[in-house]
Amino acid sequence: MPLKTLKKRRSLIALTLATGTLMFGHALPVHSQTESWPKQTIRIVVPFAPGGNTDIVGRVLAEQLGKDLGVSVVVDNRAGATGIIGTNYVVDQPADGYTFLLSTISITISPHIYKSMPSDIVSRLAPVSHVTTVPKVLVVHPSLPVNSVAELVEHAKKQQKPMTYGSSGIGSAHHLSGELFRLHYGLNLTHVPYKGGAPAANDLAGGQIDMVFDDVPPANPFIQAGRFKALAVSSDKRSPLLPDVPTIGEAGAAGAMVEPWYGILAPRDTPKDIIQAMDKAVEKVVKSEAFQKRILEMGGVPSYKNTAEFSEFIVSENKRWGEVVKTAGIEPQ
Repeated sequence: MPLKTLKKRRSLIALTLATGTLMFGHALPVHSQTESWPKQTIRIVVPFAPGGNTDIVGRVLAEQLGKDLGVSVVVDNRAGATGIIGTNYVVDQPADGYTFLLSTISITISPHIYKSMPSDIVSRLAPVSHVTTVPKVLVVHPSLPVNSVAELVEHAKKQQKPMTYGSSGIGSAHHLSGELFRLHYGLNLTHVPYKGGAPAANDLAGGQIDMVFDDVPPANPFIQAGRFKALAVSSDKRSPLLPDVPTIGEAGAAGAMVEPWYGILAPRDTPKDIIQAMDKAVEKVVKSEAFQKRILEMGGVPSYKNTAEFSEFIVSENKRWGEVVKTAGIEPQ
């Protein structure tokens, strides 16, 4: 066969094979869904009212994410029932990468206490990124003759009637921090729930209750004014707003450490490549100088964990708080 004819046949065969391959899709590159994501507004649902720590973290995140992703990123406040309403709302949203939840430690506490929160809520959501922690501070009324955790414990054990600690409500991080502290030291304490952290703080300042595990930012003005006495922060590192206040570990109660956290989650079936893309976007924001400065100003500690790390962390937290709730004998609500 002439060389020219052979080359022509080879060319035709190659063309036929290429055409057939394209027709059946075998040679087409696999396009991930992130190639067209995001193309519309992204919502970050904050399951608490505007103005609180969660809302502030959400808005700082949303602003920078919007700039980096090139679309509008908005905060959607859906408050109520200690975060349950907003959390359940996100679970029922389309898993299309346009609705995310800025959750808190409450997602690993509420399922063990509230019947309105599905017990398997953690498995109904897909972790994206751990964002930051905002430690609490153990504060007491200044009339109490104590200046350290050790002195508080000794004082509490000498009382004929239980000392009281306030919280922002049953099942809140304030409540569970107090329960963990009570269990750790075997103290006789009475929980006094309020409808929010502010009323609890006001009653502590007025001497109606003895102590509160309060958020650092709202407690700080009371501390500086001498209306609260700060004994320890609940985290493993000192708060930048209260550098002279020891950690709960330094005070000898490492087992009572609580680090309320904030993290991004999505509806469970959100495509993995979108979750990965969002995780990378969040990482960039959390590690930025502007974000870290703002979070430190509000008493928080920027603390990024990727999707895999955050997933393991949530499972661990869920198990831990389930055991605390059971041991403390907190009745389902």
